[in-house]
Amino acid sequence: MKLAIHFGAGNIGRGFIAPVLQENNYEVVFVDVNKELIEQINLLQRYKVRSISLNASSDIFVKNISGLLLNDEEFLNEKLSQADLITTSVGPKFVKDIFNLVSSTKTEKIQTFIAFENMYRASTSNSIESGLSKLVLIDAVVDKIVPPQNITSLDVIVEEYGSIILDNNVNTKPLNESKIVSYSNYDHEFYKKLWLLNGLHLKLAYFGLSRNIKYIHEILSNQEGLDFAERAIDSLSKAYSLFSNSTEDLKDFKQTILNRFSIPEIQDEVTRIARNPEIKFSKDERFERPLRLLISADEDVETFKNIIDIIFESDFEQVDGFLDFKNSQLSNDKNHFYNEFWNVDNYSEKYIQALGN
Repeated sequence: MKLAIHFGAGNIGRGFIAPVLQENNYEVVFVDVNKELIEQINLLQRYKVRSISLNASSDIFVKNISGLLLNDEEFLNEKLSQADLITTSVGPKFVKDIFNLVSSTKTEKIQTFIAFENMYRASTSNSIESGLSKLVLIDAVVDKIVPPQNITSLDVIVEEYGSIILDNNVNTKPLNESKIVSYSNYDHEFYKKLWLLNGLHLKLAYFGLSRNIKYIHEILSNQEGLDFAERAIDSLSKAYSLFSNSTEDLKDFKQTILNRFSIPEIQDEVTRIARNPEIKFSKDERFERPLRLLISADEDVETFKNIIDIIFESDFEQVDGFLDFKNSQLSNDKNHFYNEFWNVDNYSEKYIQALGN
């Protein structure tokens, strides 16, 4: 059996990545900084994953797992040298440290490294040219929603839908293609997810905040919210089509996203989705870049305007980072926001016409 070392024994690691690795005939060894969690993994060596959808749920058991502490250097280096596949779900800011550890490990094996993170080219962004002849790096777009969990149990609840798309610009295929795993154009798939999923998520969060709605699924359970969501994702889809220059039929993909966001058990709080707005509304992110494409092509941006109006007219003190964002970027007029925060030059008049000043 092949050996996979997975850094990060949290909900995504246990609830999504590990089952996929085991389905591909890998022995899974978790690595984490949480001593109690690793001790629990080594004691029980199994846990349950419950998958939920709009109309059903199902359970699988992940068995024969083990764990190592990140600071247990001797055993960790030994296992790393034996690994065929090394993966992460530790959060973007920790990937570089993991990559440096992996790339410095002495081994004669040809190994594959995949960072399953919500970050652009997380696997290859920290790479260096020298010393990597035996380490194959593959970028991945990973998509799975995990609701709030019981932190005392190894068991995990996840949504039924899951997707792992690996960059097809690499000859190595460490995971078999399946209903979950596929190989495709990385840039297209990354921005399709960032804009249609994360971009819609952000729009719905602020739409919900403006109407004192607590959860994302509650927005979609009333006609006004559903109408807004459908118009918003149609607009984001148009932006993606302009970016990718493709004729891909996105009808099923859009409906799948709306169905996923409609699951009550996900308990997706709008305040959580809306946090860190200065990053999420920044230039080249999930809101600004599709908006820029649409404005430059004279396409409809009404739902973008709705959200711009909401953030300028509101004080969401309950949202982490919003008041700082308000003070630093929203305290002047919209024209200042376009020119100073988004660095808009050529299309400034178009922005004023489409979004107001």
